[in-house]
Amino acid sequence: MSKADDKISVVIPVYRSEDSLPILVPELVDVLGNLNRDFEIVLVDDCSPDNSWAVMKDLKGKYDKHLKIVHLLKNSGQHNAILCGFSLVTGDIVVTMDDDLQNPPSEVPKLIAAIDRGFDLAIASYDSKKHSGIRNAAGGMIDILQRRMFGLPKDFQLTSFRAIRRVVVDNVVKMGGVFPYITSMLLSHTALYTNVEVDHRPRHFGQSRYTIKRSFLLAANMIFSYSSYPVYLVAAACAAAFAFALILAGYVSYRALVMGISVPGWASLVVVTSFFNAITLLCLLIFSLYLSRLNQQLTGTKVGYTVSEIYE
Repeated sequence: MSKADDKISVVIPVYRSEDSLPILVPELVDVLGNLNRDFEIVLVDDCSPDNSWAVMKDLKGKYDKHLKIVHLLKNSGQHNAILCGFSLVTGDIVVTMDDDLQNPPSEVPKLIAAIDRGFDLAIASYDSKKHSGIRNAAGGMIDILQRRMFGLPKDFQLTSFRAIRRVVVDNVVKMGGVFPYITSMLLSHTALYTNVEVDHRPRHFGQSRYTIKRSFLLAANMIFSYSSYPVYLVAAACAAAFAFALILAGYVSYRALVMGISVPGWASLVVVTSFFNAITLLCLLIFSLYLSRLNQQLTGTKVGYTVSEIYE
């Protein structure tokens, strides 16, 4: 259970948000201030090409006590920006949310309340998502994969608006990784998770940066970095090839030994080739297992972002 005086940290990755930040930050400060807890807001500028960094510095001047701002040297992606923010938080409960005002600050207390009740991870769920059609379709595909990977309930929603207990965040930071996928990393470190239904606002500024291509790359990163599905696929192919070789060998042997039908030379060649192809696939499977383990061991030795400036 969390304590009523636990400090709250809010991490927000920033990209092309010069218009939304002057609205988001004051609203968030008011909401967090009403909780009567110590709090901080960590804004991570993912090398945004607009004036987001200048806006962040202005906001730092107004809310210096409660605001940390970070500028990344190059665009590293939302997940790396969040990971960077995780490495700087000092709160006992960490909240992540988007910078586009679609996650209402007024809903943050609902997520924090779930952590206070004993959950390690509280993820916002929406009765009606206000994302674009492409974003909803692509996000739905990734959610299906994650639900299967982590054995989540069929109707469990996975969003970027969430509250997390600090111990889970610290473990995610230790994992690191050049290609992090935050949701998968969080689910890898706790089984005490829940959905909390919140409001979801329409987008008022800019356009969604999620495309089919980007979602496909995120899905591939998630599968290869946080699951063994590729290895299982190779194992299934190996088993199928081996079974085919055995069936073909049995069929050829039956025709030759029982039915007395002469077997053309090419049939024997097919049997031998099929058998050794199965053996080759088996070797590839073993190599894949080693590479998978090596990847898991190396994940955490590097991070995929470079910090340019920090104002704490």
